[in-house]
Amino acid sequence: MAHSTRRQFTGGARAAGQLAADPRDVSNAGGLRARIGVVVPSINTVVEPWFSATSPPGVGVHASRMFLDNALTPESIIRMDKDEGMRAVRQLASCRPHGIAYCCAASSIVQGLEYDRRLQHEVEQVAGVPATTATQSILEAVRVLGVKRIAAASPYTEEIDQAERAFFEAADLEVISSACLGIKDSFQLAAPTPREIYELALRAWKPGAEAMLITCLNLWSQTVIERLEIELGVPVITATQATLWRLLRIAGIDDRIPRYGMLLSEH
Repeated sequence: MAHSTRRQFTGGARAAGQLAADPRDVSNAGGLRARIGVVVPSINTVVEPWFSATSPPGVGVHASRMFLDNALTPESIIRMDKDEGMRAVRQLASCRPHGIAYCCAASSIVQGLEYDRRLQHEVEQVAGVPATTATQSILEAVRVLGVKRIAAASPYTEEIDQAERAFFEAADLEVISSACLGIKDSFQLAAPTPREIYELALRAWKPGAEAMLITCLNLWSQTVIERLEIELGVPVITATQATLWRLLRIAGIDDRIPRYGMLLSEH
């Protein structure tokens, strides 16, 4: 599926993939297998280092940024999208990535499911390559894992957390429980420690959920996936992990990646 989508948008990706038949070949550096692009809010300090460290050999990670001020409100997020979003996409498209991820879950959460679908389509049209959003990546992960009932955790304010519940319920998921940290400074979303993220997830958890979801791409949520999956006995989906997974797949990279849950290691 990922390969056919990739061919639909660009032929150059096939040539790049043919240069790196063996993913163990350390000479396949610098994006010879694929270049993946991430559009991130300016305050994000998680996506670039983690995607770069975790992507398979031969996959290059390239970024553009959208200015977001420190006040984490629906208004500031919408303003970022309107003023900066497509400019950042066009900038990123100039390095000819094989896929692009729009890496702000909150922007789709506060503007709704239909906006999210339009956003993904607009990124594809502007960039001319396959694209995903953070929330579309999560929804695809949920579909692949066969999940319908979730417990949800976020670092967001109560207002954005409530919008998150509404967003996923509009996508036909049952959110049976949730918890949030109430962080109001967008830069500080990256501040919680793995221990604090783990404890947040346990607060959000309720038996009967088929998966644990942790949102926000400026949160080091991937650090607790393995432990939570072992203790809860269900898949753990995070915005960081799901977005990297989906971005790699639409760029034609099918490598399985261990240590970050069954989504990346099995699908």
